[in-house]
Amino acid sequence: MTNHRKTKQKEYVLGNLLNRFDHPTVSQIYDDALKEGVKIGEVSIYRILNNLVEEGKVCKIVTKDNLAHFDYVRENHFHLVCNICNKIVDKPITEEFDKSFSNMVKGFDILKQDVNFYGVCEDCAKKRTSN
Repeated sequence: MTNHRKTKQKEYVLGNLLNRFDHPTVSQIYDDALKEGVKIGEVSIYRILNNLVEEGKVCKIVTKDNLAHFDYVRENHFHLVCNICNKIVDKPITEEFDKSFSNMVKGFDILKQDVNFYGVCEDCAKKRTSN
């Protein structure tokens, strides 16, 4: 059974995500906690983040290097993930995109969406062509 109660540690992790837009890893959140003098272990952060993912408050993005990154769900958006440099970029879901997608899944009741597109970012593509 998953524990969804409010704790100081959970509030810290959620607050950390709310104040950043860089899709941090567990280690990055842990490093912040150490700098701020917050007593919380990496395992606890990982457990809290997975609970927040289950609750739909946070989404998990796994990059090609197999690192899990986390993003607080603010507005409807999708992610572009570079398979070379592991950069993650937020892109808003426009009304046009939403209508097109809704037509594709007509008759299916979507409870949650998690859309990630994996490829090569513009910077990495330029580096590949210049070499």
